[in-house]
Parts: sequence; structure tokens; C-alpha cells
Amino acid sequence: MRRRTIHDQMVVRLVLTVTIAITFIFILSSEAIRTTIQSYVHQDYKEKAMIAASEVDAIIRQQKVLLETYARMIQHTYVREDSKEERNNIIEKFASQTNPYVAGYWYSYQSNYEKQGKYTSWYGYNLEGKLQGITIPEWLDESSAKLRDDPRYDYYHGPVKKGSTYITSPYLDHFTHIPIISISTPVYDHDNQLIGVAGVDLRFQDLSQISSHLSIHPKSKVVLLNKTGQLLLDTGASDFKWDDTQAQSEYEFLAPMNEQQMTSQIEITNNKGEQQYMISTPIKEADWQAVILLPTKVVDQTLMKVFFIIFCVWVALLVSIYAFVYWWMKRFVTRPLRTLVEASQRIAAGDLSGKISVRGDNEWGELTQNMNDMLVTMRQQAALEQEIKRMSALKIVGEMAAAISHEIRNPLTTVRGFLQLLRNKPEHEHEHVYFDTMMDEIIRANTIITEYLTLAQHKIVEFQPKSINDIIEHIYPLVQATATVNCQHIELDLKSLPYIMLDEKEIRQLLHNIIRNGLEAMEANKVLRIRTKYEGNNVILEVEDEGAGFDPSVLQQAGTPFITTKETGTGLGLAICYSIVQRHGGTMTFHSQPGCTIVFISFPIEMTIHSE
Repeated sequence: MRRRTIHDQMVVRLVLTVTIAITFIFILSSEAIRTTIQSYVHQDYKEKAMIAASEVDAIIRQQKVLLETYARMIQHTYVREDSKEERNNIIEKFASQTNPYVAGYWYSYQSNYEKQGKYTSWYGYNLEGKLQGITIPEWLDESSAKLRDDPRYDYYHGPVKKGSTYITSPYLDHFTHIPIISISTPVYDHDNQLIGVAGVDLRFQDLSQISSHLSIHPKSKVVLLNKTGQLLLDTGASDFKWDDTQAQSEYEFLAPMNEQQMTSQIEITNNKGEQQYMISTPIKEADWQAVILLPTKVVDQTLMKVFFIIFCVWVALLVSIYAFVYWWMKRFVTRPLRTLVEASQRIAAGDLSGKISVRGDNEWGELTQNMNDMLVTMRQQAALEQEIKRMSALKIVGEMAAAISHEIRNPLTTVRGFLQLLRNKPEHEHEHVYFDTMMDEIIRANTIITEYLTLAQHKIVEFQPKSINDIIEHIYPLVQATATVNCQHIELDLKSLPYIMLDEKEIRQLLHNIIRNGLEAMEANKVLRIRTKYEGNNVILEVEDEGAGFDPSVLQQAGTPFITTKETGTGLGLAICYSIVQRHGGTMTFHSQPGCTIVFISFPIEMTIHSE
């Protein structure tokens, strides 16, 4: 079973807590969020409707501007002769311009103006889409006061009564017999006498092109009402056709609404039982009312989309929070904790080397510093314990050597003398090999005793100004001969050194022991290097061999008597070396890795006599 780490536990708990908190807040505020979003959606659709109404106003305003320009050009023709022909040309020119909303342009005389008589000229497009002109001099006098209140001639008398541009209700054209809406304006001379009325006709079915600008959604429908509540257009009725007997619309109650109410939004139910939002907005230029009907399910679908987006944002927020918390925990908690755990495991295994590295100005940094201080203390304590152990062993061996060395050496010398005397007798001529073996063992025993004596703490040394380079060069032929026997080589790299106070015999023994250890650790065809240098206030001696190297645990016990890696070793060689270096006030350290071991020995030069 996988062990749950602190990182996993903290990440899960933090993310779960944040998730529950966000969910709880979302549930508590969901109704407010829904109301806010619904209000925003309603307001958005209402603003779209008002913008669409403004676009329709702009279209109608453009037609008014063109009509007024056209009327001024008609007015200017009265100052010249043959003005009737020129007026017809103007009418035809305006009618021939491409305009998707215009059915035709016309001009009708005021018959009593300077006895110009009754006359109507109309140019426009017929049902086949071809440009057609109609001039009827003998037509009914549209300017007659008898027709002033006849709604069929509202296109003429409406602008005359208003005194400005006027938009009619739908009516059947007298010539084409199709329902149209006219925008007309009175034309006056310079004395403000009525000359006639100029107008532009909009085909009633072309209102659908204008109403397309009012569509705020593919499922919305548009209803146009005039100021009396008369239905002009219903895009929701596929078979809608207008005639002059058109009944009042079911939306006529909107007509008397004031401007504030007309830009309102209410919810109604149609004859099919469908809930709809009704948005009404005025088209001021035409004095119409646009009613936009939008099914409530469209708004509900929009709300669902918005809620879905909010849900996706909520999920993305949770994922982002999880990713951030995961990264933050791993970066600032898990990684430092893992480093400290690994360091504690290494220390528990006895490895006190290295330094713990965790950056931070928080508790992790403080804990790291404390552990590093603890490591330094433990290393110092371990080194002190090792030194005490080594010194204790040296003391015991030295005291034993001082106490019994003479008592053992004297009998051995006597035994060796008698063995040599017996060996020289003729009757033992064939037993020389046995005598030689016994005397070699006595010599070996005497050598061990000599090494014991070297370990004595109170051994008297004779310091004299010497150069280590001279001692090395003196013993070099001997050690090189030993190396040559085993197909090995010794290289010297000796730098200029000052004379220091040395005991030559002890330094020779030190060099012999270290060089012999290095040669014994190497295989054939390897090189042992001896280097000296002057560095700071110390003379440095380095002996480097190409042996297999030592395990760190072995190096920690180097110099302890009776501890050796050799099958026939006594474990006293390095102990003697440490003792010699110590008596000279120096230090000896080791650096070992596979294929290389270096012995560093440093001698102080406080008692320097002179330089070479």
C-alpha cells in the first residue's frame, strides 16, 4: 500500500477546503447570480432593440433627407420656363437611383397655384421591377379642399396640414393598387405659397426589409404599429397581408404608452400558450411603435449557457487552485522536507559528510542551519572520539613498549647469537635453512619491538635544520629499486623548500612507511608520485599512489594501532607515521577514491633556519 505523504495530505485538504468554501458561496449566491445574469440578459436584449430601432430611424431619416432635397429641386424649377419637363426629368432621375426601400417618387400640383391646374407625375418600379413613369394631367384634383379629410388622400393633405414632412399610414395606391406608405412634404414658393406636394413611396412589403434590422435573435418576431395602434407588419405571421380594412391589432394597447413605457419589457403569453418577452421601442422618425417578441426559452437558454460558462470557470478555477497549491506545496514544503528527511536518514546511517542545502528565510532555513551546526558538532565529536581512541591505543602500546622492550630484546639477542654459533658448526651444515628461518623470525620480532618503541610518547627526538627534499633524494635510489622489482616507478616533483627543524631518522621512517604502503597498494606498471611545495607557513609533502583506494569507513580509522587491511600487516605502520608527524607538530590527512590515494602531510615552519 502506497504511503501517503505530507504533500498529498496537505494538497488534498487545502483543495477540498477551498472547493467546499467556493461551492458553499456559489450555492448561497446562486439566486442573486441568476437574477443578476437574467437582468443583464434582459438589458442586453433591450439595448439591442433600441439600437435596432435607431438603425430603422436612420433609414427613415435618410429617406426624409433625400425627399427634402428632391422637393427643393422641384421648387427651383418654377423659376424657369418649360419647368414641367424639367420636373419630370428630376422625378425620373431620383426614381432611377438604386434604393432597396423606395417604390417610386412622385409630385402632385396644387391646382389653384397661379392656375397651374391639376397634374400628377410618378416614376417608380412596377411589380416586374422595371422603371415606369406615369403622368396624369386629367386625374382627380388631389389638392381639392373636399378631399382634405379623406384618409385615401392623406399622402397629399397630411403634409399640407402638418406643414412639414409627413409619413402616412398604409393605403392602396391608386395606380398600382398595392399597399404602400408615403413620405411626403409640401413645396412652397418664395412667398410661402403652396406649389404642390412631393413624395416618395415605400412598398408595404418592403417594410420587412426595414424590420429585419429590428430582429435581435433568429427566433424573435417583429410587430410594427402606427400611432393609432394599427398593425403595419407582423413578421411572425407567414400569411400576413395588409388591406385597408385591416382590423385593430391585439397590441394596440401599446399605442398610447408614453416614451418611458414604450422602452419597457414585459412578459406575456401568446395564443399558443408560449411565454414570451415583449420589448417595445419607438421609431420616432415614423411615429411608429416596434414590438419585438422573444420566446422566454431563448433567454433561458442564454442563462443556461452563461451558467455553463460560470461552471466551466469554476472548474478551471478549482483546477488552477489545485495546480497552484500542488506546485506551492512541492516547492516550499515537500522539497525542503524531503531534503531534510534524506539528510536525517544519511546521518542515522553514520554518514556525517557533506552539508544540507535548503534555501529559505523561514523555519526550513532555520532548521537547516541547526542541522548543519549539528553535523559539524557530530563530525568534531566523531573526530575527537577517533583521536582519543587512537591516542589511547598509542599510549598503551607506548607504555608496553617502554616497559618490556629491553626485557624482550636482550633474550632475543642471546638466542640469535647461539643460533648463529650452532649454524656455523660442521655437523649442522645441512640444517642451515632451519637456522636461517629461526634467525629471520627473531629479526622480524626485533623489528616489531622497534616499532613499538617508536610509538612511545616520551621518545626523545633530535631536531636539526634539515630539508625534506634532501631526505627524499637520499632514500630515492633505495625505494626506486624496491619499486623496480615490482615493475613500478616513482616520480619526484620537488619544489624549493626552506629548512625546518626535523629528526632525520624519524622522517626517513615516515617516508619508508608511506612509500611502502603506496607501492604495496599498487599493481605492476603503476606510478607513485612524491611532491613537495611551500605553501603559506607550511611545508607540504604529498605522496600519491594509483592503488584501488580505500573505503571512507576505513579512512576514518586510519592510524589506529592494530587496524590494517593487509593480511600480514601489524597495523602499526600508520600509527607510527601519525606519531612521528605529531611529534613534529604537523598534520596528516588522506584523500582516497578508486584509482588514487593521496597522503597530505603538513609541517609548520615556525622554526625556519634558512632557505635552500
